[in-house]
Amino acid sequence: MVATTPPDQVVTALVRELSDTVEGQVAYCVAEADSLAVVAMWPEHGGNLTPGNLTPGDLTHEVACAEVAGGGTLHVAEPRRWTVREHTALRQTADWLGVVVRLEQLRGERERAEARARRLRSEVTAGRARLAKVRELERRRLVQAVTMTTLRDLAAVRGRLRGLCETPRTGEALSQELEVVRDALDDLLDDFRTVVRGVYPAMLPDRGPRAALEELAATLPRPVRFDGDLARRADWQVESGLYHAVAATLNVLTGAESSAEPVTVELSGDHVPRVRVGASTGLSAEDLRAALEHDAERIAVIGGQMECTVTDGGPEMTGTGKTGAEKTGTAEIWIRAARRPEPADAEVVSPRFERSALYRQVRDLVRQGQAAAGEDGPYRSRWDAVAERLTQPARLAVVRDSSTSTPDVAHAVALGVTVVEVSGPADWALARDLLAEDEPHSSVDAVLCLVTPTSAFQTTLRYARQRVELSESGSLAELAGKLVTWGPVIAARRAVVAIRELMSELPPDDPLRWSIEQIGAEAHEFAELDLLDELGRGESRLLRGGGPTAAADVTRLLGAQGKDPRTRLGLIAAAGVDEVHAAAQDAVRRWRAHAERPTTGARDRAACEVLVRTAEGLLSKAWNP
Repeated sequence: MVATTPPDQVVTALVRELSDTVEGQVAYCVAEADSLAVVAMWPEHGGNLTPGNLTPGDLTHEVACAEVAGGGTLHVAEPRRWTVREHTALRQTADWLGVVVRLEQLRGERERAEARARRLRSEVTAGRARLAKVRELERRRLVQAVTMTTLRDLAAVRGRLRGLCETPRTGEALSQELEVVRDALDDLLDDFRTVVRGVYPAMLPDRGPRAALEELAATLPRPVRFDGDLARRADWQVESGLYHAVAATLNVLTGAESSAEPVTVELSGDHVPRVRVGASTGLSAEDLRAALEHDAERIAVIGGQMECTVTDGGPEMTGTGKTGAEKTGTAEIWIRAARRPEPADAEVVSPRFERSALYRQVRDLVRQGQAAAGEDGPYRSRWDAVAERLTQPARLAVVRDSSTSTPDVAHAVALGVTVVEVSGPADWALARDLLAEDEPHSSVDAVLCLVTPTSAFQTTLRYARQRVELSESGSLAELAGKLVTWGPVIAARRAVVAIRELMSELPPDDPLRWSIEQIGAEAHEFAELDLLDELGRGESRLLRGGGPTAAADVTRLLGAQGKDPRTRLGLIAAAGVDEVHAAAQDAVRRWRAHAERPTTGARDRAACEVLVRTAEGLLSKAWNP
């Protein structure tokens, strides 16, 4: 019903239903500059809230407010009924509004994906047409190379041998004629090797484009100087296209005229392989483009590009490129083997993520790293991967076998969690795949294991460099809810771990090093998550002197059941500010006293410091909600 009904109607219906429940005025708003824009309100007139934009002064009659997961807030003003039941209805309505917002975001993403798919289909159609044209050109070129050189030379050799048969010779005359035939055969073999090299250079797959081009350059009549290399090997199609385009360019530039001045070839690029060929030439840019037209078409098929320019060597250069024999220009040919693949539309980042100061701080740090790496730097692709993962939703893997039923993933997906179903067994190999960065079901943030795991599976996940929540008995909905609650912190922590691996490539005094260490040291949310992980791994010795309910109290205070202050402090949803303040003070005193006991060890003392800081934060929120 929600998926098929227009979103504005669903939002209005939810707001009206809550208004009827509390017998008051309800408004769903989204932040806009310094005010709140009203999306839906009921009743629209007769209450203290009015349609349009609301300011803090308009909310003086507000009784309660709930955050909507997909963005915005839900406000209740002057209700006639307000008990625990109505407060629960407020939270449930906010949850449903979050589902509606998420569905609308998914619709937008689907529309963008469909538009991109249509665009890519048209590009594929055009590419196939270019490919057919290039295939025909290549066929003609090979036929011409074989018929006009190899077969012609072979016919000449056969003619000479036939002449020897028809006119027998002896002595010196026979030796001289056989020497001529042998030279002709050598030339024939050289020409045939050249044709074969043009189709499949033997050194290309083993040693890469530069080595293959150097082999070709050794046979050219003009010296060629090479500089640089590709930062990494590319696919065969890309390297082959690059080689043939550069080879054709070298043949044109070295065959146009003899010169002792070398042709320069500069190779560069990481994920976008590029080659610059420069040389003095008497050809004009139009001549070069005409000579390399077919090669430009060929490299365009694989998404590449060839650009030809000629800098005038004299003030009176004509269309042919010369005003006299001494006039030359400087040719520059840029060859890009393949453009960077068009990235998919970035995920819509949840407003909850944007409201997290820690998340924004890490995101800005990643952007600084991308800028420092440069557009084509050797580590830019790794920074881009960190940035892309930072915007993606949490990933939850469900490990099961044929004997276990498929869990209902609809609720988790509606919350914005990506669910990946994996077949067992839950062993070390599967754990390694789940932790990898380039596997189909990799880079997960949590695992719900519905089969009996091996100890290697448990150990590998729990002590991995990236944090992975492992649940063997919980529900999918519970685990997905935790990922959503801790989403900004989990995403930021994953990015910080990845960035630290890139720090070794930076100079010792680079400011990014200090920034990442500062975030790691000052981010209290990371400390809370680490402590939750320790307790989740069954660290029974931790805080064992805190009383029989210590473990449950600690996990609740750290936000395992929800990050709302009342939930963390074990209070009912309708608890007042004074109750929240008193409970937070009790938590501060309790864990501070535990830390000061003489029998408290170093690990417990560090854990107590985290708990005290958490409780102090809740105490501050009690007075400044």
